[in-house]
Formats: sequence, C-alpha cells, structure tokens
Amino acid sequence: MSDFIRIDRPEPGCARVTIDRPQKRNALNEEGWRGIGDAFEQLSVDLSIRVIILTGVPGVFCAGDDILAFAAVRDDPAARQRYWDTIMRAYAMVSAAKVPVIAAIDGPSIGGGCTLALRADFRIAGPGAVFSVPPARLGLVYPADSTALLVNAVGAGLAKYMLFTGNTVDAKHAVASGLALAASSQGAVASALELAREMSASAPLSIQAAKIAVDGIAMGRLAEVTPEVRRLSDLADASEDYREGTAAFATKRRPIFQGK
Repeated sequence: MSDFIRIDRPEPGCARVTIDRPQKRNALNEEGWRGIGDAFEQLSVDLSIRVIILTGVPGVFCAGDDILAFAAVRDDPAARQRYWDTIMRAYAMVSAAKVPVIAAIDGPSIGGGCTLALRADFRIAGPGAVFSVPPARLGLVYPADSTALLVNAVGAGLAKYMLFTGNTVDAKHAVASGLALAASSQGAVASALELAREMSASAPLSIQAAKIAVDGIAMGRLAEVTPEVRRLSDLADASEDYREGTAAFATKRRPIFQGK
C-alpha cells in the first residue's frame, strides 16, 4: 500500500482511510490512486467493518490528481493507460464497497478529489470545505460515469455550472444542492463518526441490499440489480439478524446485529 494512504480503526466496526500527503495538498499520483484501491480492496474482505470513512489530513480532503505526475506519462501510451486504469480502479473500489462510505471533507475537494467524494455514499462538509470539477480549465474531459454521479447529486443545472466554469461550491451550497449531506462546524471526521455509529447499529444485510438498490435506481440499472437485491432479501428472511430484530422489537430493546 502507498506510504501516504493509511487505514486505522477509530471505533469498533468503523475503518478510516486517510490521504496523508499535505505537501501536495493530498493530490494523488499513481502510487496514491493505487493505495486507495488497495485500501478498499483490503477492507472489502473484512466482515467486521460496518462503515468506512474516507478523509484527508486536516485542512484538505484531496486536491485531485497530481497534474505533474500525470503529465510525466502523458506522451507514453502504455504508461498513460496504466495510470488511468489505476485511477478508475480506485473509483470502482470505493463505489463497490458493500458497506456505507462516508467522505469526511475538510477543506478543498477538487477535480479527482471531488470525483472520489462522489463515489462515497455520503459527504460531510467540514469547515472550509469547497468542491470543484475543473477539467474545462485544463483542456480535459470529465468521465461520463463521474458526470452521471455529479448530476444525480446536484441536478443538471448545477452540474453544468461546475463543469463549464470550474468554479467552487462552498459547504452551504453543497448541502443545499445535495452534494453534501450535512455541514459540520466541529470537523467533518467527528460528524462522520457520529453518522457511522448510527449506521453500525443497523442490520448489515439490510444496508447492503438498500445500497445496491438505490445505486441501481440512480444509475438506471434497477432491472440489472433486482436479482441481487432479491437474493439478499432471501438471506435476510432466514438470518439470525431478522430473529434478533424481531425479538428486540418485542422486548423494546436495542437490537444487536451480527450480519448473519
């Protein structure tokens, strides 16, 4: 794993993936993108994890791709494709997480950093959080699937404004538009941990099925994901968690779900 992508466990059931490259404002080179993909791949097989928080060292979430690192391979087709594939794998691994992913954003979330945040299920905007997608200022084209995520989050009008101008959206407007779930005065990670505790108390199979269904609907793939949602529904019907939930309801206590 990259030297500046860290995994820790701030609380039981919660993993935190942190980008720690302050000298580059947490911009990611090929090593960093690979580290994000590796971190989420590692966490995908850990059944004790109920929620993942994705964040950067305090003050910056992620300034996007390291432009100079990408420029160094731009004229080498094989190296350029490898670099691009590494970025796409990082995005895909975040999107594919079976558990909720919360992007805790303090400071700038720019370009590829904003795209990374869009791959999370929720975005919490801390003090000074700003979002922008500046490919038009660099002569680049924003990927179609990432554009779809932006449009689903903020609507076509604001998405066009962000893409056409590259201008920033602050925390207040991010919340108002749906780009962020909430703004936090206490810091994005602290608020993300509060949200993570709520979700960790819910039944994992229920969350997994709901995430697949909602994402499928948002991307116009409901028919494609329906069989998997049905399979998870059958598992839930026969699960210990369902029996636990019923017993807890009957006795007016909080259920303790095990994910099985």
